[in-house]
Amino acid sequence: MIQRCKYDNGGFTLIELIVVIAVFSILSIVVMPRIINYLSSVRDNFLILSSIVTKTFDDAFINHRTNFIVIHCQSKESDISEISNSLFERTNGISVAILNDANEFIDNPNTLLKHREFPDSFVIKEILLPDGSSYTTGNVFIPVYSSGSTSGAILHIVTNNEEEWSFIINPYIKAPKVVKGYITYEDIK
Repeated sequence: MIQRCKYDNGGFTLIELIVVIAVFSILSIVVMPRIINYLSSVRDNFLILSSIVTKTFDDAFINHRTNFIVIHCQSKESDISEISNSLFERTNGISVAILNDANEFIDNPNTLLKHREFPDSFVIKEILLPDGSSYTTGNVFIPVYSSGSTSGAILHIVTNNEEEWSFIINPYIKAPKVVKGYITYEDIK
């Protein structure tokens, strides 16, 4: 005897499937650019920061001069009113400075090393120096010597108000290292 298979009619109809696909399509059109922008902006800012640090080493070596990587914390120091240099007024960014003939700090003339300010989604929260000092306000000058060395530093960066990163400037390696999480000099040793 031939038995007929009974089909369960509890599945989705073609119309229901088309509606679900349409909803997912609309959501992907709206949400995906935001996700891509979120991911690319963090990556782009780290790329800019790394490129400027690397190029600063090259510029110091090629031009036989000391460059200063100037890290601008998110907030300014309040007691620098007697200094009228615009370099000291910047916040949440990076600059490269040199000393002119009058022993004043000026921006490096190399256009690849021009000042970059980061958005509020990429915040330089703290700078650690090898001597143990920690800075959360103002500007920190990190010399890069013509020999290709520097004193080094660790920058703590918060992205999108939640993720913490450590940006390590090594004294003898021109390419900085980016590590997720909070790293100190004790962790490196």
